[in-house]
Amino acid sequence: MLFGLGVSLYASWIIHQVNQELELGLVAQSQVNKISTTLVIASITWALMNIGQTVLRSASMRRWIQIEDQQDEAMLINVMSRLYTITVLLITVAALMVNFGVPSAAIATMLGGAGIGFSFATQQISQNFLSGFMLFFNRPFREGDWINANDLEGTVENIGWYYTRIRTFDRRPLFIPNSVFATNPIQNPGEMYNRRIRANISLRYEDLDKIDGITKEVRQRLQQHPDIDQSQIILVNFNEWDASSINMMVYCFTKTTVWKDWLDIQQSIFLEIAGIVQRSGADFAFDCTTLYPAPNIAPNAINTALGRQE
Repeated sequence: MLFGLGVSLYASWIIHQVNQELELGLVAQSQVNKISTTLVIASITWALMNIGQTVLRSASMRRWIQIEDQQDEAMLINVMSRLYTITVLLITVAALMVNFGVPSAAIATMLGGAGIGFSFATQQISQNFLSGFMLFFNRPFREGDWINANDLEGTVENIGWYYTRIRTFDRRPLFIPNSVFATNPIQNPGEMYNRRIRANISLRYEDLDKIDGITKEVRQRLQQHPDIDQSQIILVNFNEWDASSINMMVYCFTKTTVWKDWLDIQQSIFLEIAGIVQRSGADFAFDCTTLYPAPNIAPNAINTALGRQE
């Protein structure tokens, strides 16, 4: 890096000395100066790019930013590296244009017009690029999180400039433009505090006199369950008259957010509820149609009426 800078500076000095010794050279004085300055600018740019990237990825920089999460640290260093590269390149282009005699007003006008035209031509790219910065600064998710956005679901593997790569549950890579996350809701189950258990359990109408005792026993069991978060609401109530059943609602939250553990806890609670229902002498309902005789009609009259119809 320093060797290249020295070589470029030395070459520009030699050209300058040769120019002074030429009385009638083929190259004009101004042209030699422009070439010399261009070499110096290129060398300084090259050196600054390498020095900056080395500093940004050094251990001292990691200690300075003081981020414990390695994923957040890598994302921040990546963003800083990109911003640094863009800044150096813009300054270099401006310096070269000034070196070749382009007026400052013309440079500003040209860059403004080019920026407008470029923004129209690359509107989608710019939107994805800016959305990538939004993802870092707002951090709705990080690499390694399981997300769901616009029915696109998977585990985040990489957040890039233009797109984010996620791995779907069937292990296929999915590349999503960053603008999708700027215009659609993002669901991040990894940020949940709890997972919810919610179920409607149907009992027979014959068990109407038992449902109060069942709900109290189930509620008490949930309030003593070691895997249920007692700081969250726990509801167990008879809440619905259905066509062929009376329904009991069970509503609570587990302490874990891990899907597999949640499924195991939910299964164990459902089996405990089944045991409570059966011990009480009740049973679960299923869709059916039951015929009840009118209370004022004698059974013999019903049989006689049925016999006449036949």
